[in-house]
Amino acid sequence: MKKSLILFTVTALASGILTACGSSGTYDKYVKLGDYKGIELTKIKPEVTDESLQDEIDLALEENAEQKEITGRACENGDMINIDFTGTIDGEEFEGGSGEDYDLLLGDGYFLEDLEAGIVGMETGKTKDITITFPEDYDEEIGGKEAVFSVTLNSIYEEILPEYNDEFVAKVSEFSTTEEYEEDLRNSLMEYAQSNSDDTARTDILSAVVEGSTFSGYPDELYEECRKSYDDANAMYAEMLGVDASYFELSEEETKEYVEELVYERMVITAIAEKEGIEITEDEYNDTIETLAGEYGYESAADFEADYTKDYLMNEFLASKVLDFLLENAKITEISEDEYYADYYGDDYEDSEDELYLDEDMDDELIYEEDTEDEDIIIDEDIDNADVTIEGDMDSPEADIEK
Repeated sequence: MKKSLILFTVTALASGILTACGSSGTYDKYVKLGDYKGIELTKIKPEVTDESLQDEIDLALEENAEQKEITGRACENGDMINIDFTGTIDGEEFEGGSGEDYDLLLGDGYFLEDLEAGIVGMETGKTKDITITFPEDYDEEIGGKEAVFSVTLNSIYEEILPEYNDEFVAKVSEFSTTEEYEEDLRNSLMEYAQSNSDDTARTDILSAVVEGSTFSGYPDELYEECRKSYDDANAMYAEMLGVDASYFELSEEETKEYVEELVYERMVITAIAEKEGIEITEDEYNDTIETLAGEYGYESAADFEADYTKDYLMNEFLASKVLDFLLENAKITEISEDEYYADYYGDDYEDSEDELYLDEDMDDELIYEEDTEDEDIIIDEDIDNADVTIEGDMDSPEADIEK
């Protein structure tokens, strides 16, 4: 399957696109199922490495670091600085070229090299115009153009990390010793690793079933429902990230291809449920919404149901149950995460860390030195990792622009 530019790691959003497309009636005349039992599947073996544990500890230390302002000298590579900047092309500001109160590790390569080089040597409180030329292949709108950035250096500072010991742990957590703290971190990381493993496996097996099935068109109303769900989810996710929904726009051809994949997934799920007699009983439904209402902070199951509607939730739960059935009947081989993604990305695995990730402040995206023409804008791993259950922490995904 061709990968889209969008992945919704927030599983409720992803499942909203997939299962809100409706499932009334049968799709027998549109889909001929291929094999869906005994599918050979590689699954990520959930594990927590010492490195991942240390990363979490380092993050906690960084989040509690003290900032000590540096005075009496100009900024240098390796300094943490805070700046305001405004970029213009032909005297006009351009989208994504401005920011205020922006923290930057100078020399780390987050900004274009010429822009960072121009900042080096500035003194606190000073403003400087820095002229750069965007690379030709940078962006179809501004690639090759000359831009002027007016940069004001607000401060130079260094971060002083606290010492990692029992006292620090007691200050930032409910634990009193580093041993207790690390045990809790390992448990949390394992829960995340297990969730990620399950999510990728569920999506991979659905993709395999869809690819092995044969389709002869689809109902127009199902396509329109899935298209609306797709657009609504884009708008919702854009609002969460604080960007315009147009940021996620694909060409009409790409959009049609993506929505059709959602349609095929919906038809496959419905067809398997009908063939295997899989359904959601009223007791299962009521128990599940009670649980989810508590997990999502609703006062009652009725309030939770009112936000989603019963038909929507029944579709969600049915999809989840079908995927559980597929996995129960699959031939699963567990491999390491590195092996999984090396196999997934193939020869491009070494470069996969260079993909462009969405930042919480999307207005800053254009100042990053990336070849955006051929890069996928992704959230989390890839388009095929969108789950179809209402699970997970809505606030958990990290969203940072990284090299």
